[in-house]
Amino acid sequence: MRWFTFFCMLFCISLFQSTLMYWINLGTAAPDLYFPFVVFYAFLTDVKRNTVANWLTGMSKDLFSEGSFGMSSVLFVAIGFFLWSSREILFRGHLVTQILITFIFSVIYNIIYTIHVEISFHSLCFSSTLWMIFCSSFYTAMVVPVLFWIFNRFQPTHKLFFIKGN
Repeated sequence: MRWFTFFCMLFCISLFQSTLMYWINLGTAAPDLYFPFVVFYAFLTDVKRNTVANWLTGMSKDLFSEGSFGMSSVLFVAIGFFLWSSREILFRGHLVTQILITFIFSVIYNIIYTIHVEISFHSLCFSSTLWMIFCSSFYTAMVVPVLFWIFNRFQPTHKLFFIKGN
């Protein structure tokens, strides 16, 4: 695996997500740029590399955002493993599949995270929170084609995990 390229892309996502995100917000909806990264690696790698890549992505999100430390790491690994285990029944190369999978699992991730915040802090308005989850997940799914194009440029799928022979 091109770990150097992986860390460079993760650093760029973290930098953009934590500093320049207000440039691409639509109202109060902001895309989660980490999540398409999780989906990208869940579609393309084996289980060990998928787990490591998703854990590192979750740790990066935990470090650069407010919220419970470790929650994103656990959820990204779980979602990445579920996607990895069900990827054989999905047509991964099709753009619509990538968008729908990102949308569905982004909604699931955001609902689980919201339930955790609600249990911890007891401070959410149910209807506005669901609307924000939908808007942010939809926006995240809409940026998937651009992000997958960028990810494929730096981590080509046919060379993604080249293992050198003896």
